[in-house]
Amino acid sequence: MDRCVVLVDAGYLLGAAASLLAGEPARSRITVDHTALIQGLRELAERDTERPLLRIYWFDGAPDRVPQPEHRRLRVMPRVTVRLGALTRSDGRWAQKGVDAAMHAELTELARNRACSDVVLVTGDGDLLPGLMSAKEHGVAVHLWAVQAADGDYNQSEDLVAEADERRVLDRAWITTAVRAKELTGVCAPQPVPRPEIAAILSAPLPEAALAAATAAPASAPETARNGSRPVAGSTTATAPPASKGVP
Repeated sequence: MDRCVVLVDAGYLLGAAASLLAGEPARSRITVDHTALIQGLRELAERDTERPLLRIYWFDGAPDRVPQPEHRRLRVMPRVTVRLGALTRSDGRWAQKGVDAAMHAELTELARNRACSDVVLVTGDGDLLPGLMSAKEHGVAVHLWAVQAADGDYNQSEDLVAEADERRVLDRAWITTAVRAKELTGVCAPQPVPRPEIAAILSAPLPEAALAAATAAPASAPETARNGSRPVAGSTTATAPPASKGVP
């Protein structure tokens, strides 16, 4: 009897973690180290309840209730039992079916059979309220754990929070020991390379530019004297008379 059991609503735990770390509840936006996550849940549950762990029940949805790779990894871990409900798609969104009912049945059965003294519920769904109240009536202490809400508000049923014996928030620091947001990397298209003939056309000066350059040039350059000197404007050159022959 002096043992604790952890019931995990995987849709709530991982969806809320995705909202906290990636900004949206899509589980495809996060990567999960399930070994680290299970170990963290076990250590925290034993510390909070001061009881050894009996088992962790992992409740999740799967298409046609067929175990996915993550479920196969989880169900072979020590002290972990996987319970699968259906996963259906409606209006472009996935929805779990039968998970809440399975959690309710397990919680009620554990309490009725006095299989544990403390139950840790990791969920936010108010549909579990009757099961929680039934467990309390059988003398089981109920610990309700929440994932830190992305907007700082509650992401659990208020009635569920009010009825729990003990409460804890799994904050960002705790979550990131096992969960990471995926980095979105876009693929950039390569820059087009112009063909040689197009590149030659683009690099040639435009006709208007060539015309403007020609107009800006001087109309005529000053003439150069035959002896290579340039005449000075406004000056005249006197010619000395030839020397008279026979002048003494």
